Amino acid sequence: MIIRRVRLNNIRSYLNQEILFPEGSTLLAGDIGSGKSTILLAIEFALFGAKKTDLPAHTLLRHGKNEGSVELKFNLDNKEIIIHRNLKRGKNGISQESGYMIIDGVKKEGTHVELKTIMLDLLGYPKDLVSRSKDLVYRYTVYTPQEEMKRILQEKKEDRLDTLRKVFNIDKYKRVRENTSVFVRSLKEKRKEYEGNIAGLEEKQNSKKERENETREITIKINVLIPKLEEIKNKVKEKRESIKNIENKIEELNKLKREMDINELSLRNKLEQRERNKAEEEKLDKDVKTLEGELGKKREIDPEDLKKNISLNENQISLMERKIKETNNKITELNLEIRKSKEIKGKVLSLSKCPTCQQDVSKEHKDFIMNKESTNLIKLEENIVVYSGEENLANGKLKALKEKLDELKKEESSFDLINLKLKNIYDKKKEIENLNNLQEEIKKGIGKINVEKIELNKKMEDFKGIKEGYNQAKEEFDTMLVNEKNLELENLAMEKEKEGIQKLISTLEEDINHKLKIKEKLTYISQLQNWLESYFINLMANIEKHVMLKVYREFNDLFMQWFSIMIEDEGISVRLDEEFTPVIEQNGYETFFENLSGGEKTSVALSYRLALNKVINNVVGNIKTKDIIMLDEPTDGFSTEQLDKIRDVLDLLNMKQVVVVSHEDKIETFVDNVIRVTKEEHISSVV
Repeated sequence: MIIRRVRLNNIRSYLNQEILFPEGSTLLAGDIGSGKSTILLAIEFALFGAKKTDLPAHTLLRHGKNEGSVELKFNLDNKEIIIHRNLKRGKNGISQESGYMIIDGVKKEGTHVELKTIMLDLLGYPKDLVSRSKDLVYRYTVYTPQEEMKRILQEKKEDRLDTLRKVFNIDKYKRVRENTSVFVRSLKEKRKEYEGNIAGLEEKQNSKKERENETREITIKINVLIPKLEEIKNKVKEKRESIKNIENKIEELNKLKREMDINELSLRNKLEQRERNKAEEEKLDKDVKTLEGELGKKREIDPEDLKKNISLNENQISLMERKIKETNNKITELNLEIRKSKEIKGKVLSLSKCPTCQQDVSKEHKDFIMNKESTNLIKLEENIVVYSGEENLANGKLKALKEKLDELKKEESSFDLINLKLKNIYDKKKEIENLNNLQEEIKKGIGKINVEKIELNKKMEDFKGIKEGYNQAKEEFDTMLVNEKNLELENLAMEKEKEGIQKLISTLEEDINHKLKIKEKLTYISQLQNWLESYFINLMANIEKHVMLKVYREFNDLFMQWFSIMIEDEGISVRLDEEFTPVIEQNGYETFFENLSGGEKTSVALSYRLALNKVINNVVGNIKTKDIIMLDEPTDGFSTEQLDKIRDVLDLLNMKQVVVVSHEDKIETFVDNVIRVTKEEHISSVV
């Protein structure tokens, strides 16, 4: 990885600044507080984003600004990569916004977490660093803030070892041991649970054997009972068929009895009908004689002549009534003309002027009209007299015709009564004839019924004693049914008992099988627990120990080498103990880190840092940041002689890109490039 350029927009003391990074050694020079370390922090932010503890977002955005960004351009595996991250001030504080990454001209946008995941993959860093607040591999191989390494040297040894395990990516062995211990505890709890679950296994196995013996005994009893039950069932079947045959015969007998009863009833009905017919015949004969005596000679009247006379008389009456009506109409018309003529005479007497022409009417004209109307009245009255005489004559004839018609109607009514009696006589004689025919049929039917009764009696003799045999067979059948029922109940009871025992055996068997499976699991768990406790945990500890020992040897050698380069004083030496704690000997005595001078502390911390950088790059083989290192104020507290040793350090690092942050002017002569940082009125810039 080689950094080419970084752009800062509203980051801390920077407003809008672009810094170009060449290859080789580069010094970020400037006064204390000018903004040199900000550039390194901005590069870390561009790579991995803000972190709550080590690099919070609120420490990066410039005061008074609502938005800021960092864009980093670098080369990796012959690819040009640009990553751009944004910061934004909101109601709930400063947050990271979505950014983007450009790889060989292909742009991809993403959240800060997505960009970090991609970056870790590009750099070959462990994937589990995505969710951690510290990018430990980067912090201990590329860039470590000024006081970070001194702080790790002063931590508790347990914390330092945990940190180094994470950095070397061997903390997995400790996690495996810890997780294994947790798993072993769960196995112990499971063992207790399983031991409780298999309690009573032997008792259940014995109970199962007892129930199986009971089942065999019941099966023997059932096998003895079944033939008896089959035998009684066969007898019941035979008896049922026998009873059915008897019932069929009884049904046939009952059918004959029903036919006999029907014949008896039919015979009684025919005898009664014959008596009723005889009485009816006598009555009809008597009625005929009575009617014939009432008629006498009246039967000699000719009905046709009577009808002709009635019709002729009715026609004459109709003609006479029509003539009277016409005469009456004539008289009415004459009376109307008389009334009209009288009205004309009255009007002429009172008339002085003509109503049409309004001329005076003369007396002569009035007299003429009066005479004319008087003559007309005389004729009309004479005609009324004539028509009135005709009307009176016609009314007299009409009365005589009506009287004649009444007499004829009476004769006609008398003749209808005679005809009705004659018809009645005819009907009664016909009825008598029918009764005689019916009596003959009844006589034949009675004879037939008597013959059928004789035949039925003969047939019924064949079924004599059938009911007694049926009752006896029914009693025997009922007894057999009771015996069959008892045997079935006995068999059912034993089957139920057997079924209940078999269910109990099945339940016991399931329980036993379940407990046997648990017992197998218990055996496996016990073996697994023993193997984990006796072998696996120790194996993980030994593997970690061997790995850590290998790391320790290399780390210790490098630590001592770097320290001897920076301090050529035989009176002071350093080494690492087995827990990677620096052991400092001064004038033959061990001393504490806190007792050292400022330059000695920096030398110890820088030696530790450079040794750690080399070991991590060797142990974690896939990381792609081995060609770059950033040293933040590596000469803090150094004397003039010690400053000269930095030249040797830079030469021995042998990296493609080394970035040094320092305010020491002398270091400018040790590096290939210098980037000068100044700050005026709280604004940093690069010159």
